[in-house]
Amino acid sequence: MRRFDAIVVGASYAGLAAAAKMPGRNLLVLERHDSVVTKQRGSLGLLLPFGEKAEVQGDDLYLPDLDLFVEGGVRKRFRRMQVRGIRERADFNLKHDLVLLNEGRIKGALLRRIREKGAEVKVGAAVRDMDTDGKEVLVRTDQEYSSRILLGADGVGSVVARSLRFRRDRLAVVFQREGEWNRMDLDPETLLLQIDDARNYFVAFSLGDRTFAAVVQGTAPKQVPDDLESRLLDRAQRLGAGRLLSARGAVVRLLAPTTQAYRDNVLLSGDALASFGFSSITGALAMGSLAGQTMNRFLAGSRYALPDYQKNWRKQTGQGMLTKLRYAWPLWDRVNGQRIDRMLRAHQNSQGDSRSLARALPAMLWRLFV
Repeated sequence: MRRFDAIVVGASYAGLAAAAKMPGRNLLVLERHDSVVTKQRGSLGLLLPFGEKAEVQGDDLYLPDLDLFVEGGVRKRFRRMQVRGIRERADFNLKHDLVLLNEGRIKGALLRRIREKGAEVKVGAAVRDMDTDGKEVLVRTDQEYSSRILLGADGVGSVVARSLRFRRDRLAVVFQREGEWNRMDLDPETLLLQIDDARNYFVAFSLGDRTFAAVVQGTAPKQVPDDLESRLLDRAQRLGAGRLLSARGAVVRLLAPTTQAYRDNVLLSGDALASFGFSSITGALAMGSLAGQTMNRFLAGSRYALPDYQKNWRKQTGQGMLTKLRYAWPLWDRVNGQRIDRMLRAHQNSQGDSRSLARALPAMLWRLFV
């Protein structure tokens, strides 16, 4: 059995960021998929203002906390957004460009960083179970490994969380079906968002020589989704879509917010810990950075490292705000296509000359809910 200072389960954004914060340690990263770079999140990869600070420099991305420069880390920039209901639509200019991240480039840069610092990364190594006596953690894949501390960054279906018997109630499930076409009638700098109701959305945008579109549906935990593939193809054809190049799906389980970030010498991070079981990319990076710093402190003998992690992770990753969204859900659940149409129509009639989404948003939300 091989022994390490620390083991990270899951080469997620959080897992890779944590490993990048532990240079010089005898570190093992275990990933159940056969590739770290091609594994993507069940999200569009938009740069959201939660967690890790990110500086956009043309098509490149700089992550100051990790001191990581990602060449080609920006996949696309949007200067406008078009919002649609059932019949109405409105175009808005964005005060700041909305940035679509190149997930493969970011993960590739993180992977190179941690390998350069001496970490060992094993892909195709699914963790079957683990246990700890508080001093040593034992992990079983097709082999056995042990370490002084372990980080579970293996997503909402976390084997680590289940082994620690962390219970989190399921709130909902989000199903996503997405595809790429060789053409579609879209403005290249505009992000299209169509809202059917509180649980059904359609998103489309151009990616240079191809276009991307996705349908998203939220359901109750045990509810079966609609025929999302047919819905996606129908919406794409309405926009003049050409030949379908690729299609894929994703499922995100929304879980009740957790309050426990560690037990004994085992930590959780990323989607395994985040409110609703889902974090933004920047939120996952921030959680991973904090976890890596915590593990370093623990290995250096700090008795306060883990309690400090418990106290600080929500504050540093924007999870407190996400938790509050749970209480706004009954209000959002009233949203439907008719309300969206009324909101857009009222905006066009009263502030048709205002093209800025930032300026128009407060009044639009007021008309939507009141």
